[in-house]
Amino acid sequence: MEGICGRMCDACTWKEQLDCPGCQDGPGRRFSGGCPIADCCREKGHTACVTCTFSTGCALRRRDMPQNRLWAVEAERERRARLDRNAPVLAKWLWLLFWLVTPSVFSNILTMDTVAGAFPTAGVVGNVLAFLISLAYGVLLWQLREAAGRYRTAALCYLAGGIISGVLLLPAIPEGNWLWWLLSLPVMVLELCAAYQEFYAHAEVLEELDPELAGKWRLLWKWWIGLLLGLFGCIFLALISAILGLLAILADAIGLLVVGIVKLVYLYRTAKRFREYQPAALQKEVL
Repeated sequence: MEGICGRMCDACTWKEQLDCPGCQDGPGRRFSGGCPIADCCREKGHTACVTCTFSTGCALRRRDMPQNRLWAVEAERERRARLDRNAPVLAKWLWLLFWLVTPSVFSNILTMDTVAGAFPTAGVVGNVLAFLISLAYGVLLWQLREAAGRYRTAALCYLAGGIISGVLLLPAIPEGNWLWWLLSLPVMVLELCAAYQEFYAHAEVLEELDPELAGKWRLLWKWWIGLLLGLFGCIFLALISAILGLLAILADAIGLLVVGIVKLVYLYRTAKRFREYQPAALQKEVL
């Protein structure tokens, strides 16, 4: 059988390597074929390249050689192999990360000024809980280090920040003195670095499975860092006008709360995508 491009399918040396059934059932078919040469012929009203006046010097025929298609097939196999290897790990630990957010929200409530002021013990419990959650979050991210290098960096930042936060809880370092502020600064920097690496690690592992959700993770980071920077701007605004500053801080705080909720939703969706993922071997069995 002669292919659309003019090659004889039975004599083609690439047929076995590409597992190609021919143009009628393989890459040259009308729907989901994936052959640019076949698509070009149909757009111009030709059944094969031989009837086209530009076939001799056609750049498309030179570019779309079987070797390129073989590279594409090998790249797809590597992608599937990575997903088969990483999906079970990601599904397990991302799901645990999702459930760890609930006690994190509880600790934030306990450390709020209104709650901690009325119940000092609650503030202490909240700080200790936040310290333990930060360490646990870092440990869970560390389990994902083989899936993406950014998870390793995020884990180390969370662990380092958690350890320093634990030091700040010691009675020897009262809140507000120079040493407390000196240690608080690296904690904030580490938390920023950890969040950046975590968000982009989620996007990286999703790129081959759900590019749309991967893009949403990157966009969410921009919103998050923008609102944090906006919070500093609100503080300067409060120095000029107390009322406007308080309103701006309130709006920014609501924005950060929304981003936190969206992060929880995205984390759930990310874990769910990998939990629902089927390895290539199982997909072939279903087919």
